[in-house]
Amino acid sequence: MKLKNKITIVAGGAGNIGEGIVRKHLEEGATVIVPSRTLNRIDGLQGYVSDITTGNLIPYQANIGTFAGAQEFVRNVLEEHGKIDMCVASLGGWWSGKSLSELGNDDWHEVIDNNLHPHFYLARAVLPSMQEAKSGTYVFMAGPGGVVPVRKSEIVAVAGIAQMKMAEAFAMEMRPFNVNVYQLFIADIATRQATREKTASSITPEEIGDYTLQLYTGEVKEPNNYIQKFMRVTLPWFRV
Repeated sequence: MKLKNKITIVAGGAGNIGEGIVRKHLEEGATVIVPSRTLNRIDGLQGYVSDITTGNLIPYQANIGTFAGAQEFVRNVLEEHGKIDMCVASLGGWWSGKSLSELGNDDWHEVIDNNLHPHFYLARAVLPSMQEAKSGTYVFMAGPGGVVPVRKSEIVAVAGIAQMKMAEAFAMEMRPFNVNVYQLFIADIATRQATREKTASSITPEEIGDYTLQLYTGEVKEPNNYIQKFMRVTLPWFRV
C-alpha cells in the first residue's frame, strides 16, 4: 500500500470531491485527518468509507479558515501523530452573480475569504513541518474557472490566480528541502451527487484521489512541474 503508516490531511474531505480523495488514501493504508468546523458534516463521509478496512479516518473539529485555527489544528496533529506526510487542500467553491466592475466590498471579501485565505493559512501551517522533516507533498486544487475568468464570476479567477502563484512560490521555497508542492487543475468531474450523466471525458473524485497518490510517489509524467493537470476533456481556452 502506497500510504501505509503515512499521515495525510484532506482539507475539504467531507465535500463532493474531497470524499473520493479520502477514500483512495484510506484504501492505500493512510491515517487520514479531515478537519471540519462541525463534525456532523463528516457523518456522510464516514458512511461512504465504512466498507474500507485499511487506513484510519480521523475527523477533527477545527476552523482552518483563520490563521490561528489552522496553526492550532496542525500543531495538534503534529503532537498526536508526529508528522504530516501529505496534505491535499480541496478548498473554496464557485461564486456567481456580479461582474468584477459591479462587485461590492462584502462580495469581494466573501470570495477572497472563502477561496484564497484558507489555502494560505493551511499551507503556512503545514509546510514548515514538512520543511523540517525534509519530506512531504502538498497539493493545492482548483478548476479551470479558477484561472480563466467566467462572466459574472470573474472574482473566482482573481482568487484562483493568486492561489496558483502562491503554489508556485511555495514550490520554489520548498524544493531545496525535498518537499513537493503542486497546483492540481481538474475538470469535468462526475461526483456521486452530480445531476448530469457521467461522460467519456469525466473523471471521478476517486480518480482524483488516485492522482494525488501518484503525485506523492512521483509517478506522474512531469513530477518536477508544480502545475499538474488531470482532465480528459479538451478545453482550448484553458492555458496554464
